Amino acid sequence: MALPSRLGGTILTLLLLCAEAVPAAETKEPGVTGDRIAFAQSGCFSGACRTAGLRYHAGIRAAFHERNLKGGVRGRMLRLTRRDDAYDPNTAAANAERFAADRDVFAVIGGVGTPPALRMAPILRRAGVPFVGILSGAGFLRDRARFPNVVNLRTGYAEEARKLVAHMHDRRGARRFGVIYQDDALGYSVLADYRKALKTYGLPILAKASYSWHSHSVHSTLFVLEKADLDVVLMAATTSSVIDAIDAARSFGHNFAFGVLSIVDLDRIAGRLKHRFGPAVGTRVLPDVRDADNALVKRFRSALAAWQAAAPEVAGTADASSLEGYMLGRFVIAVLERMPGAPNREGFLETALESGPFLIDGWEIAFADGGNAGSDRVRLVEFARQR
Repeated sequence: MALPSRLGGTILTLLLLCAEAVPAAETKEPGVTGDRIAFAQSGCFSGACRTAGLRYHAGIRAAFHERNLKGGVRGRMLRLTRRDDAYDPNTAAANAERFAADRDVFAVIGGVGTPPALRMAPILRRAGVPFVGILSGAGFLRDRARFPNVVNLRTGYAEEARKLVAHMHDRRGARRFGVIYQDDALGYSVLADYRKALKTYGLPILAKASYSWHSHSVHSTLFVLEKADLDVVLMAATTSSVIDAIDAARSFGHNFAFGVLSIVDLDRIAGRLKHRFGPAVGTRVLPDVRDADNALVKRFRSALAAWQAAAPEVAGTADASSLEGYMLGRFVIAVLERMPGAPNREGFLETALESGPFLIDGWEIAFADGGNAGSDRVRLVEFARQR
């Protein structure tokens, strides 16, 4: 039966109004309201790597706190929630799924470690969620065609490996190299980078041995390497495993040099070793956190002190990890400031990667055309034979 013209017109009007209202609700940008922008972080906040994870988080919070005291970004306060993955890839993947489904997450920042990132990045890519400032230098994360949602701020392991091998070869005269690597995505990635760096000099890896991060069996790798008469053992491992390997090697009387990358905490290694550290060379990709004359370091320390006053449980965390977290927080703020209009995920990525260099208290973050890696700086720290 035909509807009366007035009633039919009324129903049509209501349907059109509903059709307009539904898309407006659905297109609301996740994690963004009129007074805040919400970020999320999955990291190792428990277990063997909890120190790096907690301090990285504290640095981000210090940057956000510093900005929020000034009213946020264009009136929007910055919020950060975290979920522990304990460096477990399966847990990290579950966290990424939750973030991807959460309408209250604008972007995921501050991932910790290569194995968790390997699982998280594809999930967040499919959901269109930016994944920014991962505490990893793995090469696969620097493939923008594969991961257009990933923004890397730190130098890649390939560049660290190149500089480390060059120093060992050119300055120390090393010719015989071995590698101890973690049996996971971190180890495989860095092993490939070491191999490529050595190939430049026409040198092979004379001996290599892997260990399981969960079994703490790094000691046994030294028995595999000891017959190779090595000049250098390059490590692709986390801090606790590097400590175990160096202590075991020195207790066995091995005098070869160790090479370690920026993922390890050099101060923690030096403080916990039972035997001597050197000869050893470590790479760093940030300014020295003890450099009181560095503008970035000075502002970081001030911001961290202010955050510690608000959250006393994070006291004593001024180290390389918290400095890197602070830089990430400052970068996120700089991108939001540069964006025209209200924040949106697509615009955030475009602004971060394509709007030109960012200068953060003298530290430049710049992305080459078509790339997603913001830095290639490497400095070396050498340890002599003495403790």
